[in-house]
Amino acid sequence: MAAGILASVPLGVLFATIYLLLNGRIMLKKESKKLANMLSLLLSLLIFAMIGMFFYIFFISYNDKFAVFYIGTLLIFMYFSFVFVSFLAYAIFYHYWRIWYKPDFIIALGSGLIGGERVPPLLASRLDKSIEQYMKYQQEPKIIVSGGQGPDELLSEAEAMKKYIVAKGVPEQDVLMEDKSRNTMQNMLFSKAIMDEMKPDHKSIFVTNNYHVFRASIYARLAGLKKCEGVGAKTARYYMPSAFIREYIGIIMMYKWWHLAVVAMIVLFTAMMLRAII
Repeated sequence: MAAGILASVPLGVLFATIYLLLNGRIMLKKESKKLANMLSLLLSLLIFAMIGMFFYIFFISYNDKFAVFYIGTLLIFMYFSFVFVSFLAYAIFYHYWRIWYKPDFIIALGSGLIGGERVPPLLASRLDKSIEQYMKYQQEPKIIVSGGQGPDELLSEAEAMKKYIVAKGVPEQDVLMEDKSRNTMQNMLFSKAIMDEMKPDHKSIFVTNNYHVFRASIYARLAGLKKCEGVGAKTARYYMPSAFIREYIGIIMMYKWWHLAVVAMIVLFTAMMLRAII
């Protein structure tokens, strides 16, 4: 039993790496060649490099110093892999967490516009999900469309989002605009200010794409939104791996000093091992 589990680990890593590599090729074909869209490809290449180094150092050209250096690098890689698996598991769990209260407000989080004025498919999925939630709760909550105006945009994201939602049949008076925010933290803070003014003891939900729900929920807590759970809109499957990796990097950066401390301890341990064999 134990032997079977141990044997399945390297096979699982191999299959996951091949999947990431193939996904990276799909991303290059369907999306722009930005770094954010190449994350699954880059991760697969990193894992292949780690596997190649292992066989070279331990089976082809063994060297004590290189072996210790590799072990230190592997420990860092394993640490961040463990954090990623934990993040992924919790994100999936949170995605299926049921909301047990009736919200007073629905916050639709913005994203960039096409041509500076049109709602792109990714944002449209958030807005459609917001409308779905609005109808689910008998058209009683107010929808807050949250997003400022970028330097290359002809109007604010909030204005474009409101036009989209109203065109779908939602009464204009039920759609509120928050058009000053530039990031998710500001989305939450500025939307909270609107809700506090209208109804101090409010309950709300926010809508974003499913891969972004977990990190957005952290920002909601940091903004002081005590009763604000997330709802995820569907995202194209091929887009998910790179999107989750990007979200993971975002969460790592939120707590970077903790992770740097762990890396520093591993580096110190590796240095002590190197010193012992020199």
